[in-house]
Amino acid sequence: MTSPKLSSANELQCELLLYLDIRRYLADMRDYCEDFLEQLTEKTLSKFPPLRFLLEIDVMDLLDVSPELGDFFIAEPNKFKRMCNDILFACVQATDIETRNNIEYAQVAVILRLKSVPIDSNSRYHKGLVTIDGLLLSVSKPETYVLHSVWSCPEECDGNEVILHYIPKHPPKCHLCKSNLFENSGLRQCGEQVTATFKIRNQLLPKTLKITDNLISKLNLGTRYIIHAVVTKKITTILSMENIITLAAPITNPIPKDVEDLFKACKETPWKFIYCLASSIGVNVCPLHCFMHLKINLLLSLTSVKANAVSGASILHVLVGGFDTRYVGEIMADAAKLADRSVIVGASNSEAQTALIASSGGVCVMPLPLHIYSHKQVSAILAAIETGHMNTGTALAKLNAAVWAQGMDFKKMILYNVASVFGNVCRGDCGEFYDEINEFVLQRTVEPVGICKEEIKALKDVATYIDVVAGIEVVIDDMTKNLLQNYFLAARKENTKIVCVGSMNALVTICLTSARLCCRRVTNIDDAVFAIWLHVCGSPEPRFAPEDYLQTPADVRKLQKVITSFKHWLEEFTGSCLL
Repeated sequence: MTSPKLSSANELQCELLLYLDIRRYLADMRDYCEDFLEQLTEKTLSKFPPLRFLLEIDVMDLLDVSPELGDFFIAEPNKFKRMCNDILFACVQATDIETRNNIEYAQVAVILRLKSVPIDSNSRYHKGLVTIDGLLLSVSKPETYVLHSVWSCPEECDGNEVILHYIPKHPPKCHLCKSNLFENSGLRQCGEQVTATFKIRNQLLPKTLKITDNLISKLNLGTRYIIHAVVTKKITTILSMENIITLAAPITNPIPKDVEDLFKACKETPWKFIYCLASSIGVNVCPLHCFMHLKINLLLSLTSVKANAVSGASILHVLVGGFDTRYVGEIMADAAKLADRSVIVGASNSEAQTALIASSGGVCVMPLPLHIYSHKQVSAILAAIETGHMNTGTALAKLNAAVWAQGMDFKKMILYNVASVFGNVCRGDCGEFYDEINEFVLQRTVEPVGICKEEIKALKDVATYIDVVAGIEVVIDDMTKNLLQNYFLAARKENTKIVCVGSMNALVTICLTSARLCCRRVTNIDDAVFAIWLHVCGSPEPRFAPEDYLQTPADVRKLQKVITSFKHWLEEFTGSCLL
């Protein structure tokens, strides 16, 4: 529809009236007003009941039908709403029901809600309409707010009730006798609202917003929202909330060339490919071949988190055992940069549940040894991992983040209890890389090396590749399932403390994630062998398999020999035929 440029308010209102009629909103308004008036009685009329009509505007459609009216709405949303109120009140007066004369203008209002709002990528502010991108951290208990208050004259002047949509600081005056009006508290009409705290994108401090009425049901802790609001002085009115849903990458999405070449060079073998892919993590913390068990587990965990956001796949949490050194924490912090969102939990002034919610869709990193954190923090995180939910007192939140923590030495019995919750224990710093790390630190001290472009590109390629494969839905085949079951039962016979019930879930998750990283929709024996190898590597010493079969050499060809030897041992351990 084309029309000349609208200039006056009357022309804009006529254009709005025409749009509401075309989209059948006007007919709905009339029907709603008639139903409202028919239900009124003398008793309810005396209480000045509010008439609220929910009007959901498709902004893209409005801009398409009437560009001038759409631009006016985006520039002046409050004036647009007042026009809608005028039209709604006109619908009340246009009915044939006698009680229409007892309805005042202040009792009538439109609740404006939006959908399909265009977003300006260059600024959070789109003229009069504010766009806020935030992650919901907390929600208060519901409380009431004033829809309208009724003020009466103490001298009982005729027709002098005043209806206000707020509680004024000073009482209004009667326009006849000039007396101060008093509020008739029995006629106050209230709605419901909550105070929601959001972590705003690219802002350090959180922001609190009042969420009212039908928008409250949309609130889910840990969910990211695009919020459309109108800000006037210190009052922020929320018009709509749209939760951001992560979609799977299309099958035509290109894979980074370096990753694709690496995949072909590794002949699509999971342990080779994932081993090489994980080596790009923490290159400035330790030598490439050091802590490879940790790097591989972190890479698998990152992929599982992304897959969980896209398809609801299981999340792989990581518990690192070994000596309490700084290298494990630094590698975890470095790997967390690949996640969409990450939160590092401190030993003090850190609320565990808030950290888990804030890291939804990413990772919650505990770089310090577990015994340094308070009992309350550790208990809250373990309870969240075990149940998959967090109860904040006002709302129930689902755990959508991976937890990375490092425990104490394997010889300390407390680790077994924690490991049973995590299900996946990874080998950390056990002193085997002491000489290599000393040489690495000495070399970096003599010849300082900064972060080069190649390292940054390698990490970006890994992050991009994870985004591409995250949407692949993988199923486990019968051969893989049988091998995992045979290993689990055989390992449980050896030591039930080391191989807890949660280990089976971790084995399956690693197996599925391994296939996902190799762009396969069905697992195979190689995925199962790789998952079992990682599990045995993370077991306390003395481990099930010989130490020579659990090494992480710098040469991939040597790794092939290690895995081949491990396969022979696994055949004897489980009684399964692998080769």
